[in-house]
Amino acid sequence: MKNLKNKSPHKNTLNQKIINIIVIFSFVIVTISSIIHLYDGRNKIKSFFAKPLELSKSKLENDIYWAKEILNGGYILHFRHAERDKWLDVQMYDALESDVHSNSQDNSRYAENDFFENAVCLNDRGKVQAKAIEEHINFIGLPIGYVASSVSCRARQTAELGFGGYDSLHRILVHTGPYSENNDIRTQLLIEFYKSLDIAADKNTIVTSHNSVIKCEMFININCNREKIYLEEGGFYILSKSEEGLKLNHEFHSFKEFTKVFYERF
Repeated sequence: MKNLKNKSPHKNTLNQKIINIIVIFSFVIVTISSIIHLYDGRNKIKSFFAKPLELSKSKLENDIYWAKEILNGGYILHFRHAERDKWLDVQMYDALESDVHSNSQDNSRYAENDFFENAVCLNDRGKVQAKAIEEHINFIGLPIGYVASSVSCRARQTAELGFGGYDSLHRILVHTGPYSENNDIRTQLLIEFYKSLDIAADKNTIVTSHNSVIKCEMFININCNREKIYLEEGGFYILSKSEEGLKLNHEFHSFKEFTKVFYERF
């Protein structure tokens, strides 16, 4: 017992030194890691705030160019309809309007006269939005020619209030939600549809439709880095046709991005 008592203090001291070294070493490692993390975070934050500024400058320049370019006509402008109320299972009501009727395939049940009007038509704000779009278009002088619309109430009402009416209705322009379908076949049918649209000289052809109609794979000039492309209600894409295929030239994500080009304060 005497020998054990004599050895214990030395052993305890050695163990304590080892523990202290481990603690100090761990502290140094954690400190260095924290410094590296903070430095990396600082660079990410700088990059986060710097990148949008660079992109927004480029985007503004593109917005200005394309807003003025379409004043010459010669393009297809694909509009997402104006605002609607967000109903649960809206696809079910869209199917009632587009398919559950005795009218022709490229026609409508005209839900504005039916019990589910509020599910699929423009709400009060959407009607105001569509009328405002018309006023801006008239003031800016955007040349409008042929107008094609989805059979859906909200798309038709957008055409009526925003563009003075429509020339034709098309079931193919209803969004994907109500249907079970082969994506590749649908994409090819959409390509053929847009390529078949006539564009009058010095005017733009208008399409009033939905999200999920325009897809990256429809176009020869872009490779999307996101699964879906989409617009806010009232936003639009600028499309063009060539012998090689369709091109997606520009996106005005919301209509205000288009109009602001024409209202300079100074």
